[in-house]
Amino acid sequence: MLYTLADLYTKLMENRWQGRIACYPSEKLFNLDSVKTHTEYLDKAFSSYAQPLQFGEPVLVMDEVCPKTLASMFYLWAKGAVLVPVRHTMSQAAKLAIAKDCGARFCLNKDDLVLVNQGPETETETETKNSRGPRFACQSERRITGVDLALIIYTSGSTGKPKGIMLSHTNVLNAMMSIGDYLALSADEHILCLSPLSFDYGLYQVLFSLAYDCELTLFEEEFHPIKVLKCLEQNEISLLPVVPAMASALTKLIKAFKKPLPHLMKLTNTGGHLAEDNIRTLKQLLPQLQIFAMYGLTECKRALYLPAEASLRKLGSVGIPVPGLEAKIFKQNNHLEGVKQALYEEVEQGEVGELFIRGTSLMQGYFGTGNAGAAVINGDYRDDNWLATGDLFSQDEEGYFYFKGRSKDLIKQAGFCLYPAELEAQIEQHANVFLCAIVPHKDKWGDEIACLNVQLIDASESNQTQFQVWLSELLDTHYRPKQVIFIDEIALTQNAKVDKQRLIADLSIS
Repeated sequence: MLYTLADLYTKLMENRWQGRIACYPSEKLFNLDSVKTHTEYLDKAFSSYAQPLQFGEPVLVMDEVCPKTLASMFYLWAKGAVLVPVRHTMSQAAKLAIAKDCGARFCLNKDDLVLVNQGPETETETETKNSRGPRFACQSERRITGVDLALIIYTSGSTGKPKGIMLSHTNVLNAMMSIGDYLALSADEHILCLSPLSFDYGLYQVLFSLAYDCELTLFEEEFHPIKVLKCLEQNEISLLPVVPAMASALTKLIKAFKKPLPHLMKLTNTGGHLAEDNIRTLKQLLPQLQIFAMYGLTECKRALYLPAEASLRKLGSVGIPVPGLEAKIFKQNNHLEGVKQALYEEVEQGEVGELFIRGTSLMQGYFGTGNAGAAVINGDYRDDNWLATGDLFSQDEEGYFYFKGRSKDLIKQAGFCLYPAELEAQIEQHANVFLCAIVPHKDKWGDEIACLNVQLIDASESNQTQFQVWLSELLDTHYRPKQVIFIDEIALTQNAKVDKQRLIADLSIS
């Protein structure tokens, strides 16, 4: 029985883990020896500081794929610390912004432990601490419980205004067990992880291996369809988690090379809508393949999944609520006589409304910034909370959910959340930018991407090239708009605001 993520560390140290984790293509292994060696190093490294690692303290961990990264994560959970996984390719300024936001003193990158934040408390930290109520000064050793914070995951750290999502041990374990239930995970599974370990989609693959004693291969390089296809064959992968862009590229390659991939039994998708044509093609090429289209957000990990047996019958749907979670579509009614607080009414069948979810995997909140993305709506008692996702859905007569759009200005590109207003504010700092606007678009495979429309003061070819170089240095790859269009004059509304609907319409006919 797992009560906290620290129990996985205990399982490792007691040599009860029967799974296997290897890196590809280096073949480096994560095992008991690597954990013990790295634990000894970390004990010495943290104790060398005047104030060693504290219970409940957040620690940044760079997500470079290697056994030491995994060992660091489980070590921190065993010590009662809070893991803050960060993309190792992120700019130093963005990393420091995250450290400052959550109050992390330490940053760990394999064998490199550095002090990154030793100044006075930030205003955010002070406000957060003051809002927590009474403080408890313990003399004896703390015991890790399910209610302790395990993770703070930042969803837009490259924008200068990161959003930290707080998840407890119980939040993570319940999400993990729910997903493992509907995927029917077992010790016979061999998973290929293509996503970064700072992305919850990647991190959970590691947890699956430890919890279910299954095999995991961690892909060390950037996604490349030919290399991934080779890895699938060589390692006899049975479960492949992807985002839509990966699925599109792999589908095209599997079709071109007529690869049967007999061991590949399951494919999961998140981070956007899986193209219906890809589902049909994959089912034709790989008859044994079970496809699980899914919908989720970091604030609750996973909310909906489409059972594999319904993947063709319910094309376009993202399914039903995951085990242990309730999902409803509501509309707000503030005009009822005598009702002072907001009233949320469930919509009729087929009607579009906002998706709300409720369950034990629901986040504890955003770190120090209130409702920074999705909104938490308090219920009748402490844990009776609903998450207003900001996403619009409808539901059919069988209870299957269909994504219709986003009520908030949010773009999901390859599984990463991009907040246009924040990105635009950074881009407009360029001296040659007159106006810019980021709008959603579709690439040639039908996957959602961000399109940056920019109006330069001097739009010569050399200046356009210089701007592109500057943009690549400013923003991390995952948070940079995939498409850039230079426009002579951006259209404005009557209120002198950028006419984004016009920009979207122009893209649709271009």
